[in-house]
Amino acid sequence: MTPVRDVLAVARLGGRLFWRDGRAVGGVAVLGVCLGAGLPLLIAAALKNRDVEVVLGMHLGMLATLLTIVATTQTAVTLSARRESLVLKRLRASGLRGRAIVGGELVNMVTQAALLSALVSVILYTFTYLPPPELPLLFAACVVVVAGVLALIGVVFSIVTRRPDLNAPATIPFLLASALGAGAYGPFVTGLLPGWVRWALDLLPTGAMVEIAGLAYRGGELATLTGPVLNLTVWALLALVAVRFLFRWDPRR
Repeated sequence: MTPVRDVLAVARLGGRLFWRDGRAVGGVAVLGVCLGAGLPLLIAAALKNRDVEVVLGMHLGMLATLLTIVATTQTAVTLSARRESLVLKRLRASGLRGRAIVGGELVNMVTQAALLSALVSVILYTFTYLPPPELPLLFAACVVVVAGVLALIGVVFSIVTRRPDLNAPATIPFLLASALGAGAYGPFVTGLLPGWVRWALDLLPTGAMVEIAGLAYRGGELATLTGPVLNLTVWALLALVAVRFLFRWDPRR
C-alpha cells in the first residue's frame, strides 16, 4: 500500500470505531452543539441592538474551545487508550509505518472536528443574524489547519501523560487558556486581562485561529495573515519534533 492509502486505511478504521459507538457519537454531538452554538444563540437573543461583532466574537471563541476539546483532548485520550489496549502495537506489527498510523488517527480527528464545526456554524447562520463568512474557503481551511495543529498537540499530551485516565484532565489547563485567549468568556472578561497576558494567550493556536477566521468573516487583505500562519507553523513543527522523538508504541507498565 502507498503511504496515502495507509493513512486513509487507519483513518477509516478509527472512523468506524468512533461511529459505531453510539454513546460517543451522541456525547460529542450534544456537547458540540450545546457548547459551540448554545451560548452564541443565547447572546444573540439577548442583544437588543443586533451587534454582529459580539456574536461573531462569541462564535469564534466557542468554536476555538470546541476544536480544542475535539482535536486535542479526544486525540490524547484515544491514542493513549489504543496504546494501552495494544491496538497501536498491533497496527505497527501489521506492517504499517508509524507515521501512517498517527497520521490516520489525525485525519480521523480533524474530520470529526471539521464536521462538528460546520454543523455549529450552520446552526448559527440559520437561527441568528450572524452572516456567513465573506471568504468561506479561508474559513474552512482555517478550521481544518487549526484542528490539525491542535490534534498534533493532543498527540504530545498522549506522550507526556503516563495513564490514559489522566489524559483528559491533563489537557484542561491548555483548554482553559485556549478558550480565554480566543474570547470564549466574552469581551468583558478578556478586557480585564493585563496586556502581557493577552499577548501570551494570542500565541496559542486558537489565537491565530480567531485572527484568521475573523478575516474570513469580515474580508480583508490576506497579507495580514503572516503572523497567524507563522504561529501555527511553529506549533506544528514543535509538536512534530516531539512526536518524532518521544512517541511510545508500547503501554507503560
